[in-house]
Amino acid sequence: MSVRPELQSVPFQPAGTSVRERVAALEVLSPRDIDTRLTKLGYRGQQEARRAASVLAYRHLQRLRRLHLEGVGTEPGTRENCLFLGPTGSGKTFLVELLFREILGVPTVIADATQFSETGYVGDDVTTLLSRLYEAADGDVEWAACGAVCLDEFDKLATSRSDARFSGQQSTKDVSGFGVQRSLLNLLSAPRADFPPDFGFTSRTPPLPMELGALTFIACGAFSGLRNTAEGMEQQERLGFGREVRRRDETIAQQVTEDQLEQTTAFARYGFIPELIGRFSRIVSFAPLDTETLGSILEDNVLRGYEREFDHEGLKLVVEPEVRAWVVARALKRETGARGLRATLVPQLERAAYEHFGQPKVSTVRLVLEGERVRTMAE
Repeated sequence: MSVRPELQSVPFQPAGTSVRERVAALEVLSPRDIDTRLTKLGYRGQQEARRAASVLAYRHLQRLRRLHLEGVGTEPGTRENCLFLGPTGSGKTFLVELLFREILGVPTVIADATQFSETGYVGDDVTTLLSRLYEAADGDVEWAACGAVCLDEFDKLATSRSDARFSGQQSTKDVSGFGVQRSLLNLLSAPRADFPPDFGFTSRTPPLPMELGALTFIACGAFSGLRNTAEGMEQQERLGFGREVRRRDETIAQQVTEDQLEQTTAFARYGFIPELIGRFSRIVSFAPLDTETLGSILEDNVLRGYEREFDHEGLKLVVEPEVRAWVVARALKRETGARGLRATLVPQLERAAYEHFGQPKVSTVRLVLEGERVRTMAE
């Protein structure tokens, strides 16, 4: 069952098209135009974050035009590395997908950070991110260098601090954590990097170089507990009599404030190398989705997909307003954002599909709320 809205397709460009022609064919949009496209594509809420992301996408587009149309090279230290930080289900990776893959139409890779490991151990090396970008660009290295890389679940690379690991001594076997963080340092700052075009499956294919000056790198993560870590550093610890007991906020859906984002030490205590956090020129905080935004997502994104599926079966799906409010309330209780809408609604729709798909005598399937339970009615 698809819940994603219809996305605009990127204009087809035949093989052999030069990078200059590809960049010239990209639609020139202002940040406000990009934000408007996001709304048309079904993105809801996160006004501050989407405003910052629209500017990020606009700068990416202008950087490509200066490089390939005007012949102006990229200046050192102008790499666009951005960290999207916020609770799960708040729309971080969806925003990246819409901005770069759908609106700009450049090669885009979204990968999970948990599958990477330090070079020499089981798992993918971080350079295979460039291999995926190369594949997304149909084997055109120059066009791949015009794209964007999104590393999701970035916060899962945090690990408990060890002085040996932190100083880079590599005296312990580290198949994730700081080992991957050290590998990312070069990827986020180097002007170019070599990557295995065959994903490193064989040793016969020599690595290829890729220019990274125009590449946009975005990391996404929930960073659960970072706010408590930052708040703990803001308060002076006292011992003995007179000590105030601090209650820790155990909620999942929290927004980290701008002041807390500036505390690099808080990221270090969370389990990140300060140099790596310093590679991000912009850290964007996403807020937990509120009732109104979740209701809009449920109406415009989630239900429309299911309504189309029921329509293909010759059925009209009607979800009563009380059921919609119940779904939103359950999603808020789960604290999993937009994902909570699906987790709550899908079991109800599966029950309705099981009972009524393939039944020619039924024309309308209605979901109604009775007490705290959702019941299916056929008409």
